[in-house]
Formats: sequence, C-alpha cells, structure tokens
Amino acid sequence: MRGEGYQSSIAASAEEGFELATTNKYSIVILDVRLPGLDGLSALPKFHTLTDGAPIIVTTAFGDLNTAVSAVRSGASDYLTKPFKLDELLHTCRRAVATRGKAATAEQGGAAENQTLIGQSAAMQQVFKQIALVADSELPVLIMGETGTGKELVAAAIATHSAGRSEPFIAVSPVALNSDLLESELFGHVRGAFTGAIEDRKGYFERAAGGTLLLDEIGELPLSLQVKLLRVLEQREFTRVGDHQPIAANFRIIAATNQDLRDAVQRGEFREDLYHRLAGMLIYLPSLRERDGDVPQLCSYFLRKLARDRKVDLTLSEDFVADLNKRPWHGNVRELRNACEHAVIIARGRQLTIDDFPKSQPGRSVSSESTVPSPSKVVQRWASEQLGNEAIRGKLHSEFLADFESQLFKAVLAFTNGNRVQAAQWLGLNRATLRERLKNYANNAQDS
Repeated sequence: MRGEGYQSSIAASAEEGFELATTNKYSIVILDVRLPGLDGLSALPKFHTLTDGAPIIVTTAFGDLNTAVSAVRSGASDYLTKPFKLDELLHTCRRAVATRGKAATAEQGGAAENQTLIGQSAAMQQVFKQIALVADSELPVLIMGETGTGKELVAAAIATHSAGRSEPFIAVSPVALNSDLLESELFGHVRGAFTGAIEDRKGYFERAAGGTLLLDEIGELPLSLQVKLLRVLEQREFTRVGDHQPIAANFRIIAATNQDLRDAVQRGEFREDLYHRLAGMLIYLPSLRERDGDVPQLCSYFLRKLARDRKVDLTLSEDFVADLNKRPWHGNVRELRNACEHAVIIARGRQLTIDDFPKSQPGRSVSSESTVPSPSKVVQRWASEQLGNEAIRGKLHSEFLADFESQLFKAVLAFTNGNRVQAAQWLGLNRATLRERLKNYANNAQDS
C-alpha cells in the first residue's frame, strides 16, 4: 500500500485498530474476519463510525454466503476471499476510495440460519458477493445457468436476505402451467372473465405481494405475455383478466433460465427491452465443472444431511475424492445430490466407494447442457448474413472482431463486476492490451 502512495498503519486486533482510528484519520480500512478478540464483522460498524464512513474492505479465507451478506449489511464496501492477488486488492482499494460516499450503509439484519448454497470456489464467491450486494435492493435479477446448478436456491437466498424476507417467496415456471390459462395464472381473473371463471381468483403476482416472485424458465414465456410482463415492470401495476382496476405490483421479480437469453433476443424469440429490464443484475451461476474444488465439499454436505436419517460413514478417502473430481457432472449439483443418495443406499453404512455411485450417462457432452450456443454456428450464421453486403466488402474481418471480441469483453467484465485486472486474467491478455482495445471500441462507438 505504501508503494501505491498510501500512508498505512497495521493493527493486530480490532481493539488495537480502534485506538489507531481514534487518533488518526484513515481513507480506507482493510479488515480481516478472523481476529483475536472481537471478530471483524462485529468490529465493522465501529470502524465505520470511527473513520467517518471510510470504505471498509473485508477479507476472509472462509467465504460463505452468510459472511458476504453480513459484511455488506454491516457497511463493507467490498468483500475479498483469500487468497487474492495484490493487483485485485489494489484495484478494489482504488475503486472504493473513488466512490466513497456514494453508497449508503444498509441496515444490519440477521442472516439465514440454514446455509443452502455451498462453495469455496472463486466462481461461487462471485455469486455470493452479487447476492449480498443486490439482496436489499428492489432491482430485478436475472439468473442464468445450466439445468441443475441451483438457480432457485440463489433466488431463495436473495429473498431470504431481502427487506421482504418475512413475506412470500413464490417460485413458478410458466412451462409448468396450463398454456391456455397462463395469463390468468399469473395475473389472476375476475368472475365471468371466461368460461369456467366462477369466482374471483388471485394470480401469482398478487399472491407474491410484499415478497419475491421467481419466474423460472423465463425464456419459455410467450411473446404476448412478455409484452404484459414488461408493462408490469415499467408501470409497477397489473390488471386481473376481465377487470379494469389496476393493482399495485409491490413485489420483486427474479427471473431464471437455462438458455442464453441474449441469443434468444437475436433470434427474435425474446424481447430485448424485457431482457434489459429483467437483467437489472445478471448473475451467472457456474456449472459444477467450473467450480474448482467444490465437488468434495458439496458431497460432504449432502452426506451429512443424509446421515441424519441413515447410518453413513462420512469418511472420504483421497482416491474417492479424486474420482469425484474426474466425473463430468453434466447434471451439475442436482446430479451430485442424487448420486450421493444413491451411494448411501447402496453402501448400507460401510465406507463409500466410487462404485456406489450411479454411472455417468454415456455419450453426453458438455455442449449438450451448455446455455451458450455453439460458437461455430453463431459465426456461420453471422457470416451468412453479412456476405453479399457490398458495404462490408474488405472489412469483414474487422467487423467480425468489432462484433464478437467486444461482446466477449463485455461478458467478462460483467462477470468480474468491471474489474479489469480479473478480466485480463480470464482473457489471458495483458492489462494494457485490454485497456487499449476497450478504448478503441469506446471511441468507435462514439464515432458511429
């Protein structure tokens, strides 16, 4: 920090830090969670007061969802899981100092007692941070991820840590409802609205009042209802079928999908304006293949739950763990959970072996479960649309880079919350190269 031009002090405990903060003025605090004496999260509000609201960056080697939520609610400006790269810390510090005073401290509240989202991987820590940051807002959230990754658990976690945590959390999938009555199921209806409507009936929108409504598989919503959902989000009101009296839409919408809605927008199957409304915050839920090191932890968690009802040897040998990590887990966390239950039944109390698990389904590739369309098909479709356009002759390659490389950069920067250091690491580019290319794209956008 001194090398960056900061004057810095070091405290070995929260109590020692309080003394320093009483006699010195600090622009930023980097606070560990595990400390001798008072722990970091308990000390955070006092540091916030003593430093007159200086940004506080919480660091911990034991990151979980409850810790992330507690840190944000206690006034932390950011949250880093150890080990982290020093460049990442410096970027976080610069951003926190630059935005000081723009964010209000959220009221501290209790976290969920039952931890249902498990993971120490960097990918899941990013998800935990996004949940913590968005939970207390009213911002719509779009959760994208493969089947079986736990999208409903993420939605429930957001609802659990929101201001409306005591109000209903309702999860509904449009494809599971009667297509002929879908509008009535969502909006409700009044008596006589259609044949068979013998009484007034509340829809899911009205039943979710004050709470959170999860619209799962949102990509399957018919275009006619996409228009009406957009109106609900924009006007914050809706009308029952057959009625003219608007009802206030005082609920939070979270949408989830195993599709890439951006691709659906390009195909004309999903409204672009609705996509942007729903994606107030976009949370990408990683597949189990992307969650390095999380499989053994998840397996132990599921086995502990099963041990409550059955005799289970919870010892996991190194070979067993290695075999777990080798498996592709195309069905993600859902497949792992079901496989654990299958293994416990087969093992009947002895130590588990990999042979106790059901065999992975043969012939399934990662791409068959991917939410992202085949890159080759996307490029072929793009090229076929461009060829024949004389205006683009001689510029096809540069146009390709402008269309696709810039979108890649946007996706990676969205995933890293704008952290260019992390984005460059994911892309395998030098930071200066990434910065220059982003600048060029920004200039070209302004020129056009």
